[in-house]
Amino acid sequence: MELAEIRNTPGCFYAIAYWLAVFLIYYPFRRRGKHILARVVAGIGMLAFLLVFMEATKGVRNDLFILSMAVIYCLICVYIRFLFGCRWTEAGYFCAESIMTGEFMASLSWQLCYYLARHLSGRLTVWLEITCMLGVYSACIMVGILLKRRYLRDGTDAVITRRDTVVIWISVLSIISISNLSYITSNSLFSSTNAWEIFMLRTMADACGVILIIAYRVQAREMQTRLERDALHSINEMQYRTYRLSRESIDMVNQKYHDLKHQIVLLREEAGSARSKEYLDQMEQEIRIYEDQNKTGNRVLDVVLTAKSAHCRAKDIELKVIADGSLLSFMDDMEISALFGNMLDNAIENAERQPDHEKRLVSLYVTREKGFLLIRMQNYCDEKLKFKNGMPVTTKADHHLHGYGMKSMQKTVQKYNGSVVAAQENNWFVLRILIPLKEMPDPHTGKENATP
Repeated sequence: MELAEIRNTPGCFYAIAYWLAVFLIYYPFRRRGKHILARVVAGIGMLAFLLVFMEATKGVRNDLFILSMAVIYCLICVYIRFLFGCRWTEAGYFCAESIMTGEFMASLSWQLCYYLARHLSGRLTVWLEITCMLGVYSACIMVGILLKRRYLRDGTDAVITRRDTVVIWISVLSIISISNLSYITSNSLFSSTNAWEIFMLRTMADACGVILIIAYRVQAREMQTRLERDALHSINEMQYRTYRLSRESIDMVNQKYHDLKHQIVLLREEAGSARSKEYLDQMEQEIRIYEDQNKTGNRVLDVVLTAKSAHCRAKDIELKVIADGSLLSFMDDMEISALFGNMLDNAIENAERQPDHEKRLVSLYVTREKGFLLIRMQNYCDEKLKFKNGMPVTTKADHHLHGYGMKSMQKTVQKYNGSVVAAQENNWFVLRILIPLKEMPDPHTGKENATP
């Protein structure tokens, strides 16, 4: 092919670049063992359609060019939503990101083809096209994966809002319009008829677009991390303040309870009628609930359980506890209050939603099992829950502002090399926490300390 004939980039370059860009976006989200065959078939079909459609629309201009690109963008968006299993807002965001990345990959590889052909033989061969495509695409994919591992390794948890999607699409469409302006019209102020100038403008504009997307993602991720850290800290502080207030209230109630118990003994000795004794028996029964406090061997856990037990009695919820609090000696007070406070708050909140009072059940077990601290909390839940990465997806309308209780528990457990797994088993929501107790590293010093 003569150099004068290669003003337009072949459609196969864009088709393969878009397809690979979707893979690059999908890389952190890959889910092993789930519908692999369906994803493979969809991927092959997507690539085949892009190749055929872009070759068929090669060289179109003006309105047809815009229409053909709109069809491609919509198809990629639908494909990403199927591949990721995400919301339309997220699919639109990732679609814009993959389109911009694909545009840069295709424009850079084709400009390299033109440059090498012009300085070598003056003709463009198929082998030169394949070599440039493989080299540029491989390099871009490798760099993209390294960037995601380095800066966006937690991208699967990224919170993408509608505003993010709108902003990224405005940026991408603006950059693509500038980079392809010469293909749409040659009469504008920023158009050119020289192939090298067209390639240079397009590649530089696309490179700026990719850099803009990366910077936006990194900045958004850092902001989200700060907000999440502040939210988790606030939740832990709130649970700890609740524990302190509960401890003071329980101490005061205990003091009053012991005073009343002695006074009842004295009154019983002086009571002369059966009616008086009946009143005293009833009075003693009513205050006896304050004696049945949890004695687990851990002061903080005792206070948390006592406060939650009182709340459960008020809401007609049955709370069963079998706990060895001495196993929690390696945790500080704030961690214990936050971990069990968040855990029980979620369970009690779910139990309150049960219309049948017989199903308002919550149970908590804290035991040692084969060198591990096992914490198992379960509550009845006939509502069908969704799970992601072993954790429940919040059912609240504004899911971006909720779910921090679970994240707080995960942070605390991960600090001690433990794991948190949630599941729904026969209409029971079950949360399991495992923390190694043998030769567990101290999170502050890094040295190994044997736990009780």
